[in-house]
Amino acid sequence: MLLAAAAGCMPYHRARPGAETWRQGVKTVGVLPAIRILEISPGNVEEEHEEWTEQGKRNVVAALSDGLRARGLHPKVMTWKTDDELDDVRLLYAEVAEAIWLYAYPPYTFPHKVERFEYGVGPIGKILDRAGADVLLVAAGQDRVGSDGRKLGMLAGMRAMALLTLGLVDRAGNVVWFDVWGGAGIDLRQDADVRESVEKLLSELPGTAAP
Repeated sequence: MLLAAAAGCMPYHRARPGAETWRQGVKTVGVLPAIRILEISPGNVEEEHEEWTEQGKRNVVAALSDGLRARGLHPKVMTWKTDDELDDVRLLYAEVAEAIWLYAYPPYTFPHKVERFEYGVGPIGKILDRAGADVLLVAAGQDRVGSDGRKLGMLAGMRAMALLTLGLVDRAGNVVWFDVWGGAGIDLRQDADVRESVEKLLSELPGTAAP
């Protein structure tokens, strides 16, 4: 993924035309966390650290759940580990998100891809119905930490940056809204960092009032 968009610690939200109406008839938001925290060994080998990843996921889910409730929405945490169809959606969404990075964000932004922000993963109504949700909110993020448990220093450049994205997907599979936040000073293992980041992201969500 392109990390340059988050280098300045500024949100860059993108929205599908008509996104402000997404809340019509929506009461429950399915929350799908896809968080990875990588441990960097002294030899610069990257490997996912399961404990740190679980901590980051818990932080993101808790912050999102509280933020959605504050906006009058009921969160429903979902997992692909017990749902093959949802796993397929997760994998396809990752590819779509990559395309969003490539065409709707600097340094190679295509203006028409921003003005006509039209991306999708195909209908997901049946998956949402099984979960008892009206829309899907995918929270994807990644962080890198040294083997000593410390965040990488500024000399590590983009590798030192944590990145968190939110993508709102409706029943038809349209990515209604997409936003990103990141920075070298953010640690996804830290609840306070995650809550601040999530609140900044949710503040850009169309059609919702600030708590």
